[in-house]
Formats: sequence, C-alpha cells, structure tokens
Amino acid sequence: MKYILSIILVIAFSFQGCKKDEKQSPKTEICNNGVDDDGDGFVDCSDFDCINTTLKECNCSDGIDNDNDGFIDEADFDC
Repeated sequence: MKYILSIILVIAFSFQGCKKDEKQSPKTEICNNGVDDDGDGFVDCSDFDCINTTLKECNCSDGIDNDNDGFIDEADFDC
C-alpha cells in the first residue's frame, strides 16, 4: 500500500512543474503579421507599440512605400 501511495505522490508532484508560469513576460507586437500578438486588442499598425516602427507597410492603400523596401501597397509583402 505504501508503494502505491509513494508512486501516486511522485506522479502528482511531477506535474507541479507543468503549471503555467503566472509571471510571464508580456508578448511583443509583431507589426506586420495581422495578429494581436501582445493581446491588447489592437493589431499591427493600430497597435500603439507599432507607432514608431519603420519596418512595416502600415497603410496598404496610400500609394506610398511606407517601409522603404521598394514595394508599394498591395505589391508589398507586408500587405
């Protein structure tokens, strides 16, 4: 009986390391993937974390190469 109880306790305690860490660091918004990466309700160019970034084509209909990669609007891979 003690043997079975010992096995149960070992198994129970082994799952303690599988708990989700409650102190996770906040995710960073990727400003050109169409996903709300940081979970704040704003996506890409609408996210305040992306306001000062220059590595994205935020407006895909303004006729401007916003990210200076040589592609404009729908021709840009970011769009």
